[in-house]
Amino acid sequence: MFRVIFSLLLLIPLALTAAEDVAKATPLRLLDPATVDKFVNELPIPIEIRPQGSAPIKLPARPTQVWMGLRDKDGKRLMTKAWGFEYAGRIHSPGPTIRAREGQPVFVHWANKLPGPHLFPVDRSIHLADVEDPKAVPMVIHLHGGHTEWKSDGNPLAWYTRNYRETGPLFEKRIYEYDNSQDAATIWYHDHTLGMTRLNVYAGLFGFYLVGDNNEDRLIQEKLLPAEDRTLVAAITDSLFSSDGQLYFPGRRGQPPSPVSHEAVKANWPNPSHLDEFFGNFILVNGMTWPKVSVTPHVYRLRLLNASDTRTLILRIDAEPPLVQVGGDGGFLDYPVQLNELVLAPAERADVLVDFSGYEGRKLTLQNFGPDVPFKGFVEANNPKSSIPLVYNPDGKRVLSDGRGGITPATDPNTTGQILQFHIAPISTNAPSDKKKSEIKNTIGDLKLTLNTPLRAPLNRLNHASRTRQLATYRLDDPYGRNLLMLGPVKEGSLFFKDPTTEIIQHNAVEIWEIYNPTVSAHPIHIHLVEFQVLDRQPFKGKLIAKPQKFMHTGEVFQGARLEIESLQGKPLPPQPEESGPKDTVIALPGQVTRVIARFDREGLYVWHCHLLSHEDYDMMRPFRVLIPKTVNN
Repeated sequence: MFRVIFSLLLLIPLALTAAEDVAKATPLRLLDPATVDKFVNELPIPIEIRPQGSAPIKLPARPTQVWMGLRDKDGKRLMTKAWGFEYAGRIHSPGPTIRAREGQPVFVHWANKLPGPHLFPVDRSIHLADVEDPKAVPMVIHLHGGHTEWKSDGNPLAWYTRNYRETGPLFEKRIYEYDNSQDAATIWYHDHTLGMTRLNVYAGLFGFYLVGDNNEDRLIQEKLLPAEDRTLVAAITDSLFSSDGQLYFPGRRGQPPSPVSHEAVKANWPNPSHLDEFFGNFILVNGMTWPKVSVTPHVYRLRLLNASDTRTLILRIDAEPPLVQVGGDGGFLDYPVQLNELVLAPAERADVLVDFSGYEGRKLTLQNFGPDVPFKGFVEANNPKSSIPLVYNPDGKRVLSDGRGGITPATDPNTTGQILQFHIAPISTNAPSDKKKSEIKNTIGDLKLTLNTPLRAPLNRLNHASRTRQLATYRLDDPYGRNLLMLGPVKEGSLFFKDPTTEIIQHNAVEIWEIYNPTVSAHPIHIHLVEFQVLDRQPFKGKLIAKPQKFMHTGEVFQGARLEIESLQGKPLPPQPEESGPKDTVIALPGQVTRVIARFDREGLYVWHCHLLSHEDYDMMRPFRVLIPKTVNN
């Protein structure tokens, strides 16, 4: 697209540090996933924290070593360096699961005890947390999906280094408050440091945060949902490992690129350098490579999270028991939805039921049919160029789009095409049976739930907006020729994160955001603070107009862009039933406008961004401000 090289920008220091010289001199080999035995190690279950009272939970982030299921040629465990959160005398990576209750505040002290330097290459040519000590590791924790006051939201500029020696410009407080003013939902916490989110999350700084409420209690008590002993949380990630069992993140010249995406650092790029996507060839669930989990022949509740950087998951179970989705990002759907496969973009969550009755003594595998490139939607196999891409595969006959009129294959079925294996226990003749089928017809296994059973009071549908905003995604070339992903209003065009705030919102306003995507890839767009509702998607035609603009924090000028919308095509496409609940992350397909509606009911400084973390870090994130409530003079 727009490619301009500026010699002055190349004055950014590219020299290797002494440590990097050593790394360059030592050949690095990647671990072959074929050497790892699958489905022999048990699925780790994160320790749970159930807050009591107002005393802050102390969860300092510290370095650790964990076993991720890897062994050397002699069968000895390979321990992997990672970061995690300390609780109850242990460092947990991923972090503990926090179980909160609606309306009951939780206070957390996310202390930074990371000594540095970073485990992975840090590109200092991008917009980064501006630390004076180059070895210091900044962090800040965001509760993703939380209805949170802005000072506790984990703004990327609210970072802080070890023991608060340095803090970011929006740092406000040490102890974060979550008032949990929301319905029961599967949400999660993760690092959100400016320019380093992808690295800190990859190192292990994330975990589940489960909000419960009286409605969820009722569903369990009335046997409409499985009890906690038949509920599993599963955070799915993909990784690369060096041959000695260490997490590997590409970004240094001369070191191996990802064997999946194959992108290497070029000669004229900064070194280390940011890369615009990350794909690993190992799958981990709760920090363990290809685990197994033992279950009984009953209905289980799976609370799934895609915590990957770039990989979109398309999940099925091999023997084809259907997945019944009961909840999404922001909580329960109005009614259960039966699915043959589940599409889960990075940061999305799904609350699903699986009935293992009838599979006694068998092993069933949760499989992934997503692509090894950023997701671009499903198209008709016999007409991929002209068919409209869809987020889901309605009849199972569609194929994966390559975004340019062709198709792309699913991932390797022998590695990243496998996720987790369920080992279903046989029926014991001596054990009492509690799997008696409900007398209600068409129930799901031994539950009393049917597809027509309400899961909640009907969601209050927003339909009157005070404003409609037109926003867009942009794929540009930076002055080095690297991919640069950006956001901005349609009118103003591409903007960096540091540029002045353009989305200034009245307190308690209901707004429609139209997100136009002229790039070739889908982007999972996350809006902080709110639970929005997906209205529709619609193809459009438009063109990018070159727009000279300042490059980040330099005084140089490069070619940005603005979108000129020419026309909308066809009728709007309504959201799928599984998207009908409250959401905080939505897949914006290429060549389409995605419309969402939300109420912005808390004042303060928040952000919205693409949740492909490598896109977010450079530089696909923008601030928005919700104004202080207007006062009424007596």
